[in-house]
Amino acid sequence: MPPHRNPRHFVRFITSDQTSLKIPKQFIKDNRNQILLNPVLLIVSDDKVWPVGWTVTGDGKVWLQKGWLEFSEYYYLKFGHMLRFKHLGKSISHVKIFNPRYEEVCKFRPDIPESSKQIVEYQPDSRCFSVTVRDSYLQSSWLYVPVKFCRRYLTGYNKRAKCVLETSHGGRWGEVDCMVFESFGKLCGQNWKKFSDENRLGVGDVCECELISAVEKVMKVTISKA
Repeated sequence: MPPHRNPRHFVRFITSDQTSLKIPKQFIKDNRNQILLNPVLLIVSDDKVWPVGWTVTGDGKVWLQKGWLEFSEYYYLKFGHMLRFKHLGKSISHVKIFNPRYEEVCKFRPDIPESSKQIVEYQPDSRCFSVTVRDSYLQSSWLYVPVKFCRRYLTGYNKRAKCVLETSHGGRWGEVDCMVFESFGKLCGQNWKKFSDENRLGVGDVCECELISAVEKVMKVTISKA
C-alpha cells in the first residue's frame, strides 16, 4: 500500500540564501486551481500575514518569488531552517518555521489563549513596546503587555501592581491594574476600561507604550488609529 499523502501540507528546507521558494509539484497538482487563481497569503505563527507573488517558469514549476526575499530576511531564514506549510484554502497557507534542530522559531506559548494572539513589538531592555488592539481585548477590557516588560518595570517579583497611564495629550489615568502571568502580562481593571472607553480604542488601533517614570510607574500611551 502506498504511503498516505496529505495534499494540504508540504515541507521545505532552506538550502541557501534564497530569493524564491519552489512549491512542490504534487502540491500544485492537487491544488492548482486554488493556488494559481488567487493572491498568495502566508499566515505565520506570530499572526502576521504576508502577501507573496508566485511565478511559473518555462518548465511549469511554480515559485514564490515577489516578496519572498523580504519574508526571508524578516524571519532570518538561514541554511537548515525548515518551513511547514498547511494549506487553508484558496492560496492561503499557515507557515511554521523551525530551526535546524526542529524547534519552532516563531510561535506563541500554548498557555496563551488562541483569541489573544497579538502583534507586539518589544525589544529586550527597552522601555517601550507597541501592541495592536484586538477584539478580545475590547470584549474583556484588557491589553496585552510583554511579560519581560511587566516584571522588569512594573510588577517585579509580584503578580500584580498598579501603574499610571498618560496620553500624549496630557490626560492621566491612575491606579490601572497590571497583572503578570507565566508568559504574558496585561493591563486591566476599571481604570483601564475607562481609559479604553474615553480614548475610543478600536480593533486595529496601535498603542505605543513608553515608561517615563520607573519610580511612579508612569507610562505614556500614544494611540495610532487604525
